[in-house]
Amino acid sequence: MKRWFRTLIISIFALSAGSLVVIQFIQTRRTFSISDNMFNVSVSNAMDEVVRQLNSEVFQTAAHPAVSFNYQDLDSLIAEELILNGIEIHPLVGIYDASQGSFLYSSDASKEDRLEQSPYRYNFNPIGVVTTGQYFIILSFPYSELFLQSNTKVYLYMTVFLLVVIATLFFVSLRTINAQRRLDQMKTEFINNMTHEIKTPISTIALACEMLQESDIGDKTFIGIIDDENKRMRVLVETILQSAKMSNKNFAIKPKELDINETVGTVLQSFALSVGNRGGSIETHLDADPSLIEADELHITNMIYNLVDNAIKYSVGEPRIVVSTVREGNNVKISVQDHGIGIAKENQKRVFEKFYRVSTGNVHNVKGFGIGLNYVAQVVRLHHGHISLDSELGRGSTFTVTLPVV
Repeated sequence: MKRWFRTLIISIFALSAGSLVVIQFIQTRRTFSISDNMFNVSVSNAMDEVVRQLNSEVFQTAAHPAVSFNYQDLDSLIAEELILNGIEIHPLVGIYDASQGSFLYSSDASKEDRLEQSPYRYNFNPIGVVTTGQYFIILSFPYSELFLQSNTKVYLYMTVFLLVVIATLFFVSLRTINAQRRLDQMKTEFINNMTHEIKTPISTIALACEMLQESDIGDKTFIGIIDDENKRMRVLVETILQSAKMSNKNFAIKPKELDINETVGTVLQSFALSVGNRGGSIETHLDADPSLIEADELHITNMIYNLVDNAIKYSVGEPRIVVSTVREGNNVKISVQDHGIGIAKENQKRVFEKFYRVSTGNVHNVKGFGIGLNYVAQVVRLHHGHISLDSELGRGSTFTVTLPVV
């Protein structure tokens, strides 16, 4: 996915999500307003019935009917009518005498100030009292917003939640697409590198065979070339096969008693000629004592081979390699140090990924599949060990493998 196309998709998504939020906000405000009006209408209908029933009551005295009125059932009457009109909120209730400026009754005397400020006022004229606008039933809904929340805000919260889910899925999908793109790119590079690596020994072997055919007598030099290239191709194939096998969760190593100093020494002997031809050297400090560990000989040998091979490949000019072993408690440490091109910090976390290869800049003779260090990391993991990298660009790299003795 090209960068401009990815930016376009993100911009379209952001614009769509923003538009949805704005539309939902406007719709919520509209719904809130409608619900508010419906709430007021429902309260008004309920109180009309309450006032009608109160006005029809027979009061105990005619001197001051509103004072003598029986208020015991007032709250339940109001609550019942509100429920019948779809409002399940119990309000504060008061009867207010406007001529005296005081409450004749309130369901909570400590909150009469709130009742005085309430807009829900309903005039009624008790039987026996000829007056207009003197007595009022006042309701106060301290949490009247709850009625609206149950009808509007729930939808708003659901919308926000769904937006978050959609955004999360979008970015996860985008990340997956990018990861897949990088994987496809690495696989393409792997195939190209593999083709080049295999074609090289095949061409060399073909050339050596041609020289042997043209020669009257067998030349051991050509036979040696064929043997070396055959070994090289076998190592390439073996590395690929072993890496594929290790991807299987059921893969298991075959540990046995192994002398780590001896194993390292054997591996280094195979590099003596190639390093010497480049005028380089391999310095060894095999100080692990005791040096016996329980490990899979094949994979430990291949692990060391890959680390030393990388150290030589990424060395410019004359390779200067330092290989050391040391015993620390119940662990053995194996270090391979080079003075090559080094690895930038931003690439160090990814060097153990499958198919990943660090750009070598002006070094054009570096070959490989991008699976060597991944194979090393898998071998270390299967042995319950640890691998670390200390590298500085232009100064070289040191790979340190820590393996338990048992």
